[in-house]
Amino acid sequence: MAFKGAVGFVGAGKMGGALIEGIIGSGLLDADSISVFDADAARMEELSTRLKVKVAGTAREAVERSDAVFICVKPDQFGAVAGEIKAGWKTRKPAVVSVMAGVRAAKISEALGSDVSVARAMPNVACLIRRGVSGVALDPSAPSDVNDFVFGVFEALGGAVKVAETKLDAVTALSGSGPAYVFMFIEALADAGVKMGLDRAVSEKLAVLTVSGAAAMAERPGANTLQLRASVSSPGGTTVAATAALERAGFRGVVIDAVEKAKERAVELGA
Repeated sequence: MAFKGAVGFVGAGKMGGALIEGIIGSGLLDADSISVFDADAARMEELSTRLKVKVAGTAREAVERSDAVFICVKPDQFGAVAGEIKAGWKTRKPAVVSVMAGVRAAKISEALGSDVSVARAMPNVACLIRRGVSGVALDPSAPSDVNDFVFGVFEALGGAVKVAETKLDAVTALSGSGPAYVFMFIEALADAGVKMGLDRAVSEKLAVLTVSGAAAMAERPGANTLQLRASVSSPGGTTVAATAALERAGFRGVVIDAVEKAKERAVELGA
């Protein structure tokens, strides 16, 4: 059975706004089923005017109207809104969905009440253009229609995978921070082009489209990156010379070490 309840948002910045647009744009819910609270009144007014969502005067009001609440504030702002959210529990106890990096479900439950169901998700920045990917840790105690809805929201922003909460730090390191690694690689490709005499704008276009095209090929069903790389690596050719240089420089190891460092930091932030 499809979820047909009301949804509240506490925090409606870039990611919160992307989630709202994903819900409406994918037809999961109508705009009049969504209530939004944000400390920035101008932001709420903009969303109300553009998307026709309801504006809540307080976080408590957003909770009181909702069957599921998305907490989209920054981790260090959670303490300031937790009391308001908990106060809204007096009339109903909606399921909670958190996109706060590093804030464990147990900590959220401790602040809001042990009987609340808490799902956590780690989206990445490409969700802002509905080309992102999210790791989603659902709460098995939540109703199945709620869990299906929550997962569907993140799928609507590009793609999503279900993971245990214990794996979210790894997801944060790989795909949450991943766009930054790719941006750095694009910068390096473009810089190489400039070093070899290409115009900066030309180099950047070549680098961006090379990465996006390669990613699109890797995304096809049954694609294998090893085979794809082999398909453009002629014996004794330019590609083999380049990949051999990357291997000698420890390219793979550097990438793996960087992702592991990101995970270590995610664990520290969540301690």
